[in-house]
Amino acid sequence: MPDASKTKIVEVGSGCFNLRAPFKVLAGLVDVGTHMTFARLTSGTFVALSTVALDEQAKAEVDALTNNGELLEAVIATNPFHTLAFEAFYAQFPDAKYYGTPRHIRNIPVIPWSGSIADVAVQSFWKEEGLELEVTAGCEFDAPMPESYNHFSGVVAFHWESKTLICDDCFSASPKKQCRFTTPANAPKQYNEIAFHVSLYGPALYKTPDAPKELYDWLKKMISLWPIENIATAHGGVQVGGAKRSLVEGVSKLRRFLSETAEKRGGSIR
Repeated sequence: MPDASKTKIVEVGSGCFNLRAPFKVLAGLVDVGTHMTFARLTSGTFVALSTVALDEQAKAEVDALTNNGELLEAVIATNPFHTLAFEAFYAQFPDAKYYGTPRHIRNIPVIPWSGSIADVAVQSFWKEEGLELEVTAGCEFDAPMPESYNHFSGVVAFHWESKTLICDDCFSASPKKQCRFTTPANAPKQYNEIAFHVSLYGPALYKTPDAPKELYDWLKKMISLWPIENIATAHGGVQVGGAKRSLVEGVSKLRRFLSETAEKRGGSIR
């Protein structure tokens, strides 16, 4: 049984459970953290978004949440470069259906993938059960280059029951410097500023006049269509409440960069 005093899975909103785990870079000197999310469908089963390495406590909590995997309907790879935990997670939960990004499918053949999440039809599988999926527009998703840091593009999910937006590297939630919040040790930290992955300002966008507008329109569509209240991000954190306002502010700040980039290429975001 999981130890309740050391809870790792946190319910961000009704039916949306976020699990954070360490992820160290720079020869193990810096822990940027990572996450996976369990989104409950209207059927009562779960879809897992991404994977993390499970220690004994986390494995016990996942087992408790999913009835030892019986309620885990599917596992979705949401960023081409979040790959390291998939083989181990598949060994622990082999009965779920796995859907990979094209890079996952190419690089992890041991998993019998049920389909590619790049397929629009696959993205719509769970829409009627309260989980919508979108792939970032205006960017390479199949094989982003250089692989070392072009990690902006990925799947963004919206869970209707909890009104939670879930993503990996596309953007992150982080605290504004002037804000200081106190929360229980096992609660999501209160984050309230949205930043975009650094590769967006480098190689992420297609080198076309229309790519900045495609991304800008996609971001505006997300904000318009989804009643976002919370956001869970991989290398930033979790914001509970007020997430739409934070995202609007983030996109507003990004607008100048996208506009200038489009104009340099002979395009416009208008």
